[in-house]
Amino acid sequence: MTKCHSEIWAGRYVEALDLGVMKLRAETRGKAVRSLKELESEVACDHLLFGLQQVNLITAQTEPIIRLCLERALAHSRSVYADPKAALRAAYQGVTLREDNVPILLTGLAGVGKSRIRISLQRILAKRTEVLVDEAHPPVPLIGYADCTIGQQSSTLGVLRPLAHPEIASGRVKVKTSEISQKCASWQRVVGSCLLGVDETQFMAQSDTASTLITRTLLALADVGLPWFYTANYSLIWKMLARPSEATQRLLSHPIVVLPDPPNSEDWMALMKEFDVVVVEAFEFKLVSRSSDLWNLCAGLKRLLIKLLVHSYRLARDAGSHKVAWEHVSQAFLSVTLHTHRREVDLLIAYAGQGGDLRRDLKCPFDGPAITARSAGYQQQLRAARDSEVARQSVKSAMTGEEKAAVEGIERISQPVVSQPGKAAVPRAKTGSLEQLLGAGKGLREMLRRKPHA
Repeated sequence: MTKCHSEIWAGRYVEALDLGVMKLRAETRGKAVRSLKELESEVACDHLLFGLQQVNLITAQTEPIIRLCLERALAHSRSVYADPKAALRAAYQGVTLREDNVPILLTGLAGVGKSRIRISLQRILAKRTEVLVDEAHPPVPLIGYADCTIGQQSSTLGVLRPLAHPEIASGRVKVKTSEISQKCASWQRVVGSCLLGVDETQFMAQSDTASTLITRTLLALADVGLPWFYTANYSLIWKMLARPSEATQRLLSHPIVVLPDPPNSEDWMALMKEFDVVVVEAFEFKLVSRSSDLWNLCAGLKRLLIKLLVHSYRLARDAGSHKVAWEHVSQAFLSVTLHTHRREVDLLIAYAGQGGDLRRDLKCPFDGPAITARSAGYQQQLRAARDSEVARQSVKSAMTGEEKAAVEGIERISQPVVSQPGKAAVPRAKTGSLEQLLGAGKGLREMLRRKPHA
């Protein structure tokens, strides 16, 4: 228990903002998943999935977002708790709220890593203690971060109830929907929370008419009176933009678009290195050596990358091997299991290359110089992904029959020999990269041109 003084509420956020603290508290490095070959295939896949999902890194893109949220919490704490007895007044008198409580909206493609920001803030502000405001009252909790997951909740009351007093949260005390925001505001002021995060908003808005409910729920969360942020996919924002301007001006006025890390960035390479640690027993090649190829297959979306790697291992096991070769990754990408995700990647690449229409769940609803510039960078990376495949196909189409036969021979040698289930796997040669294959094709053409004709 901590004795009361004027900076006790603000000190939590000051400490979190210190150099290196965010990464120290939030990051989780890769940990090798061992003994996979001794497990049944699906059990091993589940272990691999969990190991990859556990990796959490603070990137050059996410660090300033997290810092912004922490600084907003710090400003709130110094304003509200300048008088240490503010917590007690909230318990007896309720809370007077500011009308300018505008949330940060974190948006981006599904699977880009928006929820990772929320998870990082949870970890950074996980410490909980108690504070004794005065001798006449029992200690009150000191909670740095309040979390709200909308999920499959079907009502505003169901979403907000966990943020209220425990008796209300448990359902022992009933309240009306019209009262729940004020009840939550009072309790959050008592427990000293200065930051609220809201996630999984898209699940409440699965139909066109549900956008009314999600808008009403978000406005009720704004009335809890904390600095807050919420995550939303593009598709939900397009629906919200059709709502009255009074709502959209309040809920959509501070958007931050989260984009995939570039394939040649330090952050993408750092992720590959951590994933290499996790899959060390499952892959015969280093993910780092295929970092650009993997980015091209998943368009930089980390959730899709994890699914691709796990399904690649599943296909390797089905083929009788305990090690993934690049051919298994290619097969996984083209499999029916990843059809929906592959379709989305294809649409993104096609749109980047030739424009036209794009599904709204894949198209950013916001514009402006900063967002346009960053989006242009992502479009360029998608075009590069397309160009890599076009280059591969162009080399093959330009070859003579003799050249094609020679290169196909190289590719057959480089591909894994897939054994039947229950039979021993034949050792595999390393798969050539795109650059290696292009170089091989060029070398063969030059050699064949020098060969004297019979």
